[in-house]
Amino acid sequence: MILGRTGEGERRSRGAEVRHSEGELGRLVVQDSERKGFMNKLYAIQDVCISVQNALDEVASYGERIKNTFNWTVPFLSWLAIVAFGAATILIYYIPLRYIVLAWGVNKFTKKLRDPYTIDNNELLDFLSRVPSDVQVVGELSFFISVSSFISF
Repeated sequence: MILGRTGEGERRSRGAEVRHSEGELGRLVVQDSERKGFMNKLYAIQDVCISVQNALDEVASYGERIKNTFNWTVPFLSWLAIVAFGAATILIYYIPLRYIVLAWGVNKFTKKLRDPYTIDNNELLDFLSRVPSDVQVVGELSFFISVSSFISF
């Protein structure tokens, strides 16, 4: 492998053999390793930026889904949320919060003892995954508009 620097007032053709002193060769190797280190850092920064952007996208998507739940975008899911909130309100009104927390704790800590092979899931996230985000709503509207314009011809 031929190592050399070009652009310092002299042009070297490809394939020409270049002789370097040991000090200059050492500097070239250090510069090459610094360049690789810089590129690795740049790629790491890009990966971090992409992961942060994806996390912010998820948070914004859940916010849009909550908004769409209360905007009645999907009426069945909005009715389901209203009924669940109403039942929770009645439950908290008639049963003291101390007993509700006690029952929740007993359920949480004995779940693995009752059925060790169950798969844990989050009911709230399952519910929100069924509500469309704003991007999905716009996509569905544009689909229906394109289909209706196709049918009207």
